[in-house]
Amino acid sequence: MAVPFKEFQAQAEGAELTYAEGYPTDNSFRQDMIDAAVTLAQSADVAVLYIALPTFKESEGYDRTDLDLTDQQVALIKAVAQVQPKTVVVLNNGAPVAVREWIDDVAALLEGWMMGQAGGIAIADVLFGKVNPCGKLAETFPSKLADTPSHLNWPGDAGSVHYGEGLFIGYRYYDAKEMSVQYPFGYGLSYTTFEYSNPQVSASSFKDVDGVTVTVDVTNTGSMAGKEIVQVYVHDQKSGLVRPYKELKGFAKVELQPGETKTVSIDLDFRAFAFYHPEYKQWITEDGEFDLLIAASAADIRHTLAVTLESTLDLPCLLDKESTIREWMADPRGRAIFGPFYAQMEAESRKMFGGDDERYGNDGAIGMDVMEMFSDMPLVSVLMFQQHALPMHPEDMVAGLLQQVHN
Repeated sequence: MAVPFKEFQAQAEGAELTYAEGYPTDNSFRQDMIDAAVTLAQSADVAVLYIALPTFKESEGYDRTDLDLTDQQVALIKAVAQVQPKTVVVLNNGAPVAVREWIDDVAALLEGWMMGQAGGIAIADVLFGKVNPCGKLAETFPSKLADTPSHLNWPGDAGSVHYGEGLFIGYRYYDAKEMSVQYPFGYGLSYTTFEYSNPQVSASSFKDVDGVTVTVDVTNTGSMAGKEIVQVYVHDQKSGLVRPYKELKGFAKVELQPGETKTVSIDLDFRAFAFYHPEYKQWITEDGEFDLLIAASAADIRHTLAVTLESTLDLPCLLDKESTIREWMADPRGRAIFGPFYAQMEAESRKMFGGDDERYGNDGAIGMDVMEMFSDMPLVSVLMFQQHALPMHPEDMVAGLLQQVHN
């Protein structure tokens, strides 16, 4: 196994390295260990702190109950950073940790995750600049535990856990809550910088089965060779079901020399625009407008392209006697058959409740949109209000409409 300190010695080229243990393996607090580390750090050119979650906080077979480092580790980082501005923290952990107590005190943070046998060599290569880091976070680093999607559901009660976050896990949740995070999904820095330009899409209007290809030029604007991961998220402007604001649907890594530009292409197929519909029991697409977000992370959107999708699916009609007016008007068959009657209902409502504008707010009108109020009521219930003016009973009328749409 490659021990990190030995790998530093092997690559340090004659530099003097000193070592202090820093923290115990248990949950005790040892000020003497912190003091020893501070003494070495304040006389050094650089301090590198290897911080690993101890086994009593993270291991196989049980779940972590918090996002925190130990009190000793936090105190160690803050004490060393106070005397040594050039302090680098290297994390060795299996999942995100809270860093907000100390992140502004240190010069750099390198996330090492569970490093494996060659981890010491890899970390030394990165810190000595032999390789340029190019990883991006595959999960969000929240600011605190209470911000996480599962906070109110975990660990559950009476032997049962309710996965109440549903679709809204990870960045999808933080987008929906408009919540700031420590580090977003897809985030990662480099020893160089990248510029995105000339975003294009193969077709502004397309059929779902054809898909589209997104291209963007990426330029290495720094002085060191590096790799960048371009991400494409899809935002559905309007959906029949609740969907996340955006979803990652494609990504690609590109390697660039200083000053070099390459065109990155990312294909988006049927599934990139589809969602699972529990009533149809299949993945479906819907006609409509989509935004294609070209990004360096979930929070760093570089370019947005608007496209229009045409669904090729011939889906069965789901309307029934309990369907609302909104559902009738959203269904293509329902809208074709019920639409003229809806227009008539809207006109009658204007006469009944007064007012010339669409909000019925003029000339002593009631000041509310009656048809909007009716939209989420079953059609048969709304018709009951007008049954005196109908040629047949509302239930018979809805049954007739349903027979037309299902035939």
